[in-house]
Amino acid sequence: MSASLDTFLGRLREARHEGDPAADALVARFRELPGRRGWAMLEAALDGRTPADAPDELEALLAPLREPPSWVDLGVVDAGAVAFWRIGSPTLFVTLTYGSLAFGYQSASLVRPLAATGRLEKMAPRRLAETTRWAVEVTAPGGMHVGAEGWRSSIRVRLVHALVRAHLRGSGRWREDAWGVPISAADQFATAIGGFYVIPRRAMDDLGVRFSPAEEEAIAQLWRWVGYVMGVPEDLLPATAARAREWIDAAIELDPGPTEDSPRLMRALLEHGLELHGRLPGIAARPAQLAASRVMAGFARRWLGGEMADRLDVPALTPAPLVPLLRPLTRARDVARATGLLGSDERVAALEIALIRRLMARPGTPDGPLDPRAAAEQPVLEAAAA
Repeated sequence: MSASLDTFLGRLREARHEGDPAADALVARFRELPGRRGWAMLEAALDGRTPADAPDELEALLAPLREPPSWVDLGVVDAGAVAFWRIGSPTLFVTLTYGSLAFGYQSASLVRPLAATGRLEKMAPRRLAETTRWAVEVTAPGGMHVGAEGWRSSIRVRLVHALVRAHLRGSGRWREDAWGVPISAADQFATAIGGFYVIPRRAMDDLGVRFSPAEEEAIAQLWRWVGYVMGVPEDLLPATAARAREWIDAAIELDPGPTEDSPRLMRALLEHGLELHGRLPGIAARPAQLAASRVMAGFARRWLGGEMADRLDVPALTPAPLVPLLRPLTRARDVARATGLLGSDERVAALEIALIRRLMARPGTPDGPLDPRAAAEQPVLEAAAA
């Protein structure tokens, strides 16, 4: 192992015992204000209208995010967003849902907060819709500019994480000495860089997606900046695509693996990841849902590997793998795009994003982005927000 990688692993072990000091301090301060006044202050500040009586903790959180670090080039970030979307929304859906989210269930530290709050198993459609909306906003070109919706949504999600962390630490049931801090800095690194970048990128490779070296680095910078806004410490944000892959591989080796709750969460993902109820006539919905779950389980097994898939109870009796059939289609689409038949990459990305937003606006789809004001009203988090 190289000295630099050994240094990283030492830092990652430390990060398991770190929360998000700026977000944690702000949530604690908001608890002291009457009538959920703090959340109104947050929204005003995100709109650029910070109230005169806003607590210092609010400015401490937002100031570093309004002035991005010197390594942030928003032109490169936007190029990464265009590259991310030009591969097509079906490919993104499959790789992010059954690559990214399934990846998280093999990690005890990522599973425990989900299992403790019940936000995936009991509220699966809503949480998956929230995650989809957030992912769309942060990866839309321009979405991570200061003040844009992706930037704002990331700050809201960051504070929801602080609410969950405060609840779990105060619950008396969280074994911090053994498990570390809930939703720790290490967990945030694994989610932003592994869950939303490295793991889905590998699934995209498997489906036949190809990026140029410049596109690869641009996508890496997009997620580096998203991670920074989400509260990942700067020294846990890899500067290059190659470093991101190296660090995530090392982190996976270090992780203790799934918990007894992981299979339950995996089942919820397979049941609700592709929600067809309400989209098809009643008589067809149930058979179609079962068939879709089996197909998606096939993707999950392929990308998790057989041993881990068995540990997560991913069904093994799935249809023949679709990947060999999808690769030629993926490559044919890329040839059409490269020759200009689909228009510019920017146009392709805009059309794909518009399609997903229309789907999310359909009746029956849980509405609204993840919002700390709404999350604070959920029974499991009321104690942390009160």
